[in-house]
Amino acid sequence: MDNSIIPIIKELERIYDALTLKFDLKVKRPLITVQTKGREKALGWYSDERWELGSESVSEINICAEHLKDNPVETLVHEMCHYINAQEKIRDANSQGYHNGNFKTRAEVFGLKVEKMGRHGWARTTIGESLQRMLDEIKPNESTFKLYRKTSLKFTAPTKMKKFSCGCTTIRCATELEAKCLKCNNEFLIKEE
Repeated sequence: MDNSIIPIIKELERIYDALTLKFDLKVKRPLITVQTKGREKALGWYSDERWELGSESVSEINICAEHLKDNPVETLVHEMCHYINAQEKIRDANSQGYHNGNFKTRAEVFGLKVEKMGRHGWARTTIGESLQRMLDEIKPNESTFKLYRKTSLKFTAPTKMKKFSCGCTTIRCATELEAKCLKCNNEFLIKEE
């Protein structure tokens, strides 16, 4: 396997172009990118006119690098819905990520099954039967998406807090403790865990 994301982007572009033909869309392809999700929980996103090519603004559909293994084609179609709505000046989500009925309508036309997702509205999508039939004809190369970015592993530093006990009371302290208990008059000593 080639350790390059170029084949991934080319495959996403190929799928995008094939779906554009199947849906008879008359829009220019946005820039398809693969970037880290950062701290976001998103699988991908659509951004209007985020790039510039000479005097022309270019929109972007991003697939998060950490989620390339988690059905990036479904994410691509989800973001295509946002892109097409934006091209037609249809507002389908707010700045907090709430997906409204306009998104649901477009997604269903594209063959996605749509469900409510709490405070994100109609944001949960999966590939429906009609879209799956189209994808079966397009034949996405699943092996292309074996390369993905690892999620960062979070290690918690060991605590600096130590337990001290006098016999009747246990306390925690991050520094060395030299004290006596006012109840039992015993000195506080480090308590082994």
